[in-house]
Amino acid sequence: MLNLKHARTPIGIFLIAGFYLFGAIVLIVSIFTNPVDVSRAIADAHGLPPVADRIILPMVAGIALVISYGLVAGARWSYFFTIAYLIVFGGVSLWLMSQNMRQPYIGNFTWSALVMLYLLWKRNQFLRINERNVPKNG
Repeated sequence: MLNLKHARTPIGIFLIAGFYLFGAIVLIVSIFTNPVDVSRAIADAHGLPPVADRIILPMVAGIALVISYGLVAGARWSYFFTIAYLIVFGGVSLWLMSQNMRQPYIGNFTWSALVMLYLLWKRNQFLRINERNVPKNG
């Protein structure tokens, strides 16, 4: 019998966490293979100037790893951290989309909105009270 906590985690949360993990791995590999072009694209997607290219890849990869771990662990803090990141990233993408209707901004905003809606729908996975810490009546 396998009794793991994440066995009760919805597949959608695993897919989102997997997407962030995959993205972090790609960014870490990009640090060594094509840092200039990739860091400029990531800085642009986050609304940052291209001069942020040295720090942006490890910073975004770190954020993605934290989000991925927290979502799989079902941690309460990860729910709020992920929602906050999605609000900022989606807001920046929406603002950039209003300035320049390019596909990456539309896709980034759509991703942020859909993931945020899904996490709001599944919020009880993160906000439920730990059953072990609830005193039993009687």
